[in-house]
Amino acid sequence: MSSSLRCAPDEEEGQPDKCRCAPCSPARMWSSPTSLIILAIMVLNYIPFVIWSVQRGRHLGGVAVMLIIFHILLALVLLSWGHTSCTDPGTPPEQWQRQQAALAASGQVDLRVCRRSGLYKPPRSHYCSVTQRLTLNMDHFCPWVANTVGFYNRKFFLLFLLYTCTLICFTLIALVPQLPGLWTWALEASERGEWLPGILNVVVLVAMGVVDVLLLVLLVPFLFVHLRMVARNQTTIDGDRFPKYDVGTRRNFEQVFGARSIAWFVPLYMWGPNGDGIRWPCRPPEQDESADVSRASPTASPRQHAQRELPSQQPAEA
Repeated sequence: MSSSLRCAPDEEEGQPDKCRCAPCSPARMWSSPTSLIILAIMVLNYIPFVIWSVQRGRHLGGVAVMLIIFHILLALVLLSWGHTSCTDPGTPPEQWQRQQAALAASGQVDLRVCRRSGLYKPPRSHYCSVTQRLTLNMDHFCPWVANTVGFYNRKFFLLFLLYTCTLICFTLIALVPQLPGLWTWALEASERGEWLPGILNVVVLVAMGVVDVLLLVLLVPFLFVHLRMVARNQTTIDGDRFPKYDVGTRRNFEQVFGARSIAWFVPLYMWGPNGDGIRWPCRPPEQDESADVSRASPTASPRQHAQRELPSQQPAEA
């Protein structure tokens, strides 16, 4: 096996590249209208929760504190969303491609090449059929951000989910005590002809609550699934096929959020993820063997465990 495909020891881990803007493409342009749905949901929450609460003029001190927290969370959501959408998830750099070409010219034949792009393919990279790019540590293409989630923007995608769930929870919890008053105010506003005609003010208030509850039901499990994959160093595409990359929860999170935990919850690139998306440290082979033994049937006898065959080789990466 070539040196570029082996698990990299700690001292050979690469450094993250500079933050770059994701290039535009027709596919991204076609999926961008879905972003309008996110903006519509934000407006649907902003009007009753912020504007109507201020117009009511009740408990302005508590409302002011509530609105400060709301806008901080909203800013974190927008920053995370913007960075997920605009940050280039990463492709194999030209310098690494030249190195692989030099190895191929020297007679090395075990180099992996992407059939779709024709580029040399690092471990854990996959071709995105939507953006038509070979993406480092690709997880999936997300139409809600009109971008591929990969090595350099996966942190922002997870923070987008986290802060969206936090903002919705805060909005619902803070809105419950105000709901009777807001309901009455919306009815009176309709009678005065303010904002929307007829009962549409009440419809907006009800729609906000229904949409927020549905989003929580969908997003909270989705967030936990992705956090679990990060903890195990997995992706949506790879699943659990490559346990060798699981080097411990802390180091797994560092490969997504960065080596400095102070930046984990900040939706800015800062120092970037830990690594370069090409060289991946692996746990020692004996840990893979012990993991295989632990997955054996608990009803098997010790003698049966001792007679188990040696673990087969790791499956080839797609």
